[in-house]
Amino acid sequence: MGDSKLFPHPREWAGELESSLAETLERWAESELMAKRLELKESYADLLEPAMRKLFLEIGLQRLLWPEEHGGDGHNRPSAALTAASALEQVARGDVGIAFALACLFALQQSVAMEGSVKSEACEELSPLIGSNDKLALVAPVLPLFRERPQATAKAVRGGWSVEAVGARPAAFGGNASLFAVLCSLEGSDHEMGILAVPAEAKGVEKGDPLKRTGLAADVHCPVSFSRVRVPEALAVALGPEECRAFAAWLFLGISACCVGAMFSAFEILREWGDNRVIKGRDNVFKENPLTASVMAEVAKEVSLSRILTWNLARMISLPEVYGPAGSEDNLVTALMIAHQVAQSAERATHQAMEMMASAGYAKEWNLERYWRDVKTLQLALGPYELAKMDVSRRFYRAVTL
Repeated sequence: MGDSKLFPHPREWAGELESSLAETLERWAESELMAKRLELKESYADLLEPAMRKLFLEIGLQRLLWPEEHGGDGHNRPSAALTAASALEQVARGDVGIAFALACLFALQQSVAMEGSVKSEACEELSPLIGSNDKLALVAPVLPLFRERPQATAKAVRGGWSVEAVGARPAAFGGNASLFAVLCSLEGSDHEMGILAVPAEAKGVEKGDPLKRTGLAADVHCPVSFSRVRVPEALAVALGPEECRAFAAWLFLGISACCVGAMFSAFEILREWGDNRVIKGRDNVFKENPLTASVMAEVAKEVSLSRILTWNLARMISLPEVYGPAGSEDNLVTALMIAHQVAQSAERATHQAMEMMASAGYAKEWNLERYWRDVKTLQLALGPYELAKMDVSRRFYRAVTL
């Protein structure tokens, strides 16, 4: 089993659900992915899709944050942010791409299903997919590539919206999505922007040719175009800046937790290496050498501090009565800062582990290089760090012209 219990987090925030779910997901990662990876490599059809189906459908994470009255498990209170973080770090330990798919789904679900603000009509529209026993609910976020400018527009029409975009680039899962979460500029509405849930099979949705990705093997990535795609009013899952920011804050929390899970695996791979390798000529176990131990300590530090940061972010989102709604500007900027910090820590940790293992570090048999590639791809989903710093400066220094 994994070594994640070694790393500190505020245990009093994790209830029975989080603890039991983490154990279940550790077993899922071991049996469905790690035990089969040497034989099946990264085959989507043979390894990843069957593992994803078991996770989403049999274990039921697809329904975890969905209201009971709409066929879900009913864990749809703000405290679900802690449940999500706990689950995602364990799923990412097995596969970062599958964890990111789950993070995208959680971000969409919180937009319509949070207790006290359940959007019943949206839940009714989405329940046949999310409550399905045989169809994966894979959500492809279509967000701005740079700053706040959406890639799509939507015009108000009778009973809903008409969505337009040419060659939009989803953050992930454009080719295998069952649902697109599309941030749109809204025309003919009191709201300047909104997120519309667009079914992948809707008329006028056209997926482009798959694009090569360096990481996230579960992601069939491709551009998508929308030509006069009609979306019912009920599927406007987030309207206005605050609701759109809440979607982004949850997505950033998910990315942070995914990076922590990647670091769990990098640590475990390095730990096994340190336990079983002897430095030639010194008759010295690898981890007992002061120089190697120093670098290994840096890896453990990055994992520990990143997990603490991620759980603190989840705690803040879980307590809107204390920290304000998830979509407040303060919470969005906090989530953005933490996600970038944790992603950078994950890159450093996996990079240091790869260097310590020399040629084995980038050999595919050890899987470490895969976690490095996955983390780098998640950084792309976060967006440019330099632009994120402008958001931080606007928040803390009241900059108005950036």
